[in-house]
Amino acid sequence: MNPRTRETIEDIVRAVRNCDDAAIRTLLADLAAVADTAALLYLRERLYEAR
Repeated sequence: MNPRTRETIEDIVRAVRNCDDAAIRTLLADLAAVADTAALLYLRERLYEAR
């Protein structure tokens, strides 16, 4: 996975945990431009991971 894609996913996870709706929207738009199946599965894994 591209390091920038991984960084965007980590930023999304932080924004979700901080309830930052504006950042989530912006970051998801960024991710949508480059996401593949692996990136989406990684996002899902990170969002559902126990803290």
